[in-house]
Amino acid sequence: MLKLIIEIVSAVLILIGFELINRKKIMAFHVMAAGQFLAMVICGFTELWFLSLMHFVNFVLQIRGWLKWRTADRKQ
Repeated sequence: MLKLIIEIVSAVLILIGFELINRKKIMAFHVMAAGQFLAMVICGFTELWFLSLMHFVNFVLQIRGWLKWRTADRKQ
């Protein structure tokens, strides 16, 4: 039951992150990264290794996007 709740929370966080990205909010990267991390953990627990790896890649890409956006804001 706990895994299901965490998976639902991760999906909601990812969807909220997409909406915030559409609104050009830097907070979107934090929300999306948290959702990707939770999804990665759950997929690892359920031995869905490929999906866990894909969520990890998305997690890293969110961190990379946040760093790029932050440096771009500092240059302005």
